[in-house]
Amino acid sequence: MRKRKLLALTTVGIFLQLLVQAQQTILGLETYFEEAYWRYPNIPKGVLEAAAYSASRLTNLQPSAGQADVCTGMPQRYGLYALIENGHGYFKNNLLTVCRNSGITPEQYKKDVRLQVLAVAKFLSREASMRPLDIKINAEGFAVIFDKLAEFPDDSSAINKYALALYKYDIYDHLRSGFTTPSLKRAPVKVHWEQLFPAPLLRKLQAPAIQVHAAKDSVLFQAIPVNADGTTVFTANHIPDISNIHEATEAVESDYTPAIYIKANAANYQSGRNGTKISHVTIHTAQGSYAAAISWLRNANAHQSAHYIVRASDGQITQMVKEHDMALHVHTANAYTVGVEHEGYMEYGNKWYSDKMYMASAALVRDICIRRAIDERSCFRGPATTATSFQTAGVHIKGHQHYSGNAHADPGKYWNWNLYADMLLEKYVKDADPEVAFKTIPNGIYRITNVNSKKVLNTRDCAGHPLTKITQGGWTGRDCERWRFEYAGDGWYKITSLVSGRAMEVPGGSRENVQIYLKDIKDQDCQLWRILEAGSKGELRLVNKASGKTLDVFGGSFNNGAAVLQTAWAGKSRQKWTLTAAPSKVMAEEDSHRFRKVQLDSTEAMPAAN
Repeated sequence: MRKRKLLALTTVGIFLQLLVQAQQTILGLETYFEEAYWRYPNIPKGVLEAAAYSASRLTNLQPSAGQADVCTGMPQRYGLYALIENGHGYFKNNLLTVCRNSGITPEQYKKDVRLQVLAVAKFLSREASMRPLDIKINAEGFAVIFDKLAEFPDDSSAINKYALALYKYDIYDHLRSGFTTPSLKRAPVKVHWEQLFPAPLLRKLQAPAIQVHAAKDSVLFQAIPVNADGTTVFTANHIPDISNIHEATEAVESDYTPAIYIKANAANYQSGRNGTKISHVTIHTAQGSYAAAISWLRNANAHQSAHYIVRASDGQITQMVKEHDMALHVHTANAYTVGVEHEGYMEYGNKWYSDKMYMASAALVRDICIRRAIDERSCFRGPATTATSFQTAGVHIKGHQHYSGNAHADPGKYWNWNLYADMLLEKYVKDADPEVAFKTIPNGIYRITNVNSKKVLNTRDCAGHPLTKITQGGWTGRDCERWRFEYAGDGWYKITSLVSGRAMEVPGGSRENVQIYLKDIKDQDCQLWRILEAGSKGELRLVNKASGKTLDVFGGSFNNGAAVLQTAWAGKSRQKWTLTAAPSKVMAEEDSHRFRKVQLDSTEAMPAAN
């Protein structure tokens, strides 16, 4: 009995440890980024967070010694920005470069998330200061600076130029779409793609299927990943003797980017399969980024590869080795398997294995099954595990961890095998979420002005205690007239008064004509608001999540002190508002003092300002 209880407690303990590792809420992360932008004002707001999310999904990567042998053979990565300490003679050691620039050790960097943010910010700021860039440069103009942070070799090869473009595309795609994590939330931001990439290259970066053809040294794409008749997903036209990716993409104005011929390394695959029939498909996790896996193909010392890799954000598929050739990915099973790598890290698979990735991967594997006469019903169904779990040869579609004779555990405990098996059989249909055309704004402090009365939103008697009523009044610049908007995900904002930090809340559920008041911050829908466009001249309406009703001024009053309440949307001007940035000088001075105080009180090394 005691042994069973001990076993149960041990199991619960392991589960809780894995759960904490997977969620990994990083307290204070918002403040770290605020400090970085305050110290290094030549960095455009938003790009630091987007780069960290792209690299690690805002996870402080800390690989253990037991994770060194990953199926791609790629180097280990550390911290929010997935930097590399030992690039195995191929990738740049960008962690060492960043640390040298800030005068800190790699161990200090690895264990301190604040140092990671500030050290990367200092490095990027220094690189930007060495170029003829305007201090007010926009996010798109800053993209060239990320070239210096990226790990890819400066070898002028087409594949590494393409990988660098993929790396930057992913950063700016997450800036564009926004993201929500337990540690940090960011609203979507308008990205001007035409300022970042030539149109043909952008089509390639956004295409559903890409082919890096090892045997013929080419990179190509097509628009439809799976044909209706079940034939191969990869067909395209070739244009020979093109060595530069930008020259190639700019030279042809068509819906299909031409092939780009480059030197591939034959050490990473075997030509042919010695007559062995393809009978299995192996699911892998790359333990790194999509762009890095593509670049890694050029490394003569990798001696590992896969036929395909799938991007996490949208399911784009890159072919790395032709199926009739033998990729090196699953030891003694290489001869009869097709290997499919998936971007991300298996320890944090819940942050990487997206629906789009699953669906694209399943469509690819279904196509392979049709062409190779593999029964798609023979996919593994069962619980995902953290370790090896060998399956019989009768299971034809399974993970790396399911093959005997290896110690690899990918795709790990977060891969949803039942969902994936249903997708292979086309039994899974994703619910279509209705699209809402909400507006997003940067986190910050704003004044909220009523279109009808021209008065601003404030608190009664400029108070900030709980249950203080929200009213309107003339603008005087006081903090009770300033409101902090903080993105909460999916288009919703928490709106708090600068005078007290309390949130604007709707009492009484969905009742009409209920006056809004201040309450202590809590995680409830009654304190969440969406911004919807309400006119062609910047007019907006603020809609509460709990009630679905709109912020309104009682009776359309023009008087100071008139109540602000919620009503059903009727398109009236008294229900329309404008937002104007209204940063507080006092708050800016407090932030300055706060950041300097942190520097003086810190016992850790801290990057000095430029």
